[in-house]
Formats: sequence, structure tokens, C-alpha cells
Amino acid sequence: DERRGTLKRIRTNGRGQRMFQGLFGPSKQRLIEQMSSGDNQIALQAVEKLKAAGWFRDGSLAGINLSQANLQGAALARANMERTILQAANLTKAYLGETILREANLQEAILCDANMREVLLHGADLSRADLRRAYLAVSDLSRAMLAGALLQGANFWQTRLYGAVLTGARLEGAAFYDVRFDYDTVLPDGTRWSPDVDITRFTDAAHPAFWSPDRMNGHHR
Repeated sequence: DERRGTLKRIRTNGRGQRMFQGLFGPSKQRLIEQMSSGDNQIALQAVEKLKAAGWFRDGSLAGINLSQANLQGAALARANMERTILQAANLTKAYLGETILREANLQEAILCDANMREVLLHGADLSRADLRRAYLAVSDLSRAMLAGALLQGANFWQTRLYGAVLTGARLEGAAFYDVRFDYDTVLPDGTRWSPDVDITRFTDAAHPAFWSPDRMNGHHR
């Protein structure tokens, strides 16, 4: 009798869990799994459900693994994604305004045309990431790793690049307006920033001392 009662409770609990999910939607963990999907529609639906449940800014997304997730066009503004793994994720045209991505792993992530105004990327790893035409105005990329990143046409208006590493990065056509560097900032050619550095030699292909990774004869300071 005791064993039958236990089995009955298990079956009842199972029905209760299914009923709970039917009434209140999938669990947080299930939604996070869906957010990491390679199917863009599934990932975007999960984002909206996480947002509606209040799990967007409370730290629930911090440190999770979203490697290779298809988050193209996702509205991720103000999400707390500190230390989140987004390696090789597709974030093309995503909206990341004021998103917390401190120390996040964005190696080889695709962020083409992403709106990243005021994003917090302090200490983040964006090695070999594709940020072509990304809007990074007033963002914090201090101590960020941008080695080998594609930054052609990106907008760096008032962006903080204190101590950032840009070794081997492509900057053709990038806009640098009132950008904040310091002596620890490493430029694409491996040299350190100083007040007399002419940034246009990395952004303007017509510059007589233009430098890019595939034009190694431009080692002028």
C-alpha cells in the first residue's frame, strides 16, 4: 500500500508539473535552452518570454552558454549577460543598447549592423568577432580583447577603449569621434596609443601610411 501511494504521488506530481507548465509556460531553464537554439524563431520567442517573466535583468542570463545561438535581430537591450558565452553566436542586427556584457565571451560572434549603443563590454573577449557597421557609440570596451576583429564601418563615437587590444583588427571606414584611449590601448599594428597617433592611418585606405593586416608594408608610427 505504501508503494502504491508513492507511485500515485509521483504520477500526481508529474501531472501537476505538466499542468503548471501549461498554465505558466516553460521553466526558466527550458527557455534558456531555447534561447541557445540555432533556430532563429525559437531563440527570439524564448527571448521575449524570458523578458516577460522578469528573467532578463535579474542575472538569470549571466554566465549561461549561448554558443552558436541564432539571435539575429534579437532585442536584448539592458539584459544582464555578464560573463555569458556567446562564442560564434549570430547577433546580426541585434539591439544591445545598454546591455551588460562585461567579461562575456564573444569570440567569432557575428555582430554586423548591431545597435550596441552604451553597451558594457568591459573585459569582454571579441577576438575575431565580426562587428562591421556596428553602432558602438558611448560604449565601454575598456580592457576588451578585439584582436583580429572585423570593425570596418563601425561607429565609435565617444567609445571608451582604455586598455583595449586591437591587434590585427580591420578598421577601414570606421568612425572615431572623441574616442577615449590610454597608453595601454594596443593599436592594430601592435603599437601602443599615444596622443600623437594618427588613427586615420588605420581607417582611411587612401592614407599614405595606411596599415591593415593584409598590407604589412605599412609599419609607420
